[in-house]
Amino acid sequence: PLDAKVRIYTVRGDLVQTLRQDGSVQAYVAWDLRTKDNLELAPGLYIYHVEAPGAPEYTGKFAVIK
Repeated sequence: PLDAKVRIYTVRGDLVQTLRQDGSVQAYVAWDLRTKDNLELAPGLYIYHVEAPGAPEYTGKFAVIK
């Protein structure tokens, strides 16, 4: 959704990265797979949490395979 905030966490609950949708009409948020500390993301399972004004929150999971 427009103006969404996406937070990425490890399965242990550590915050990896916070991404923001820039308000464009494109339906995705680009991510270079780097952490908030600018480190390369490790392979594994991650949890994402999406918040957007006027929309319900959503939580899901994804895997990174290298």
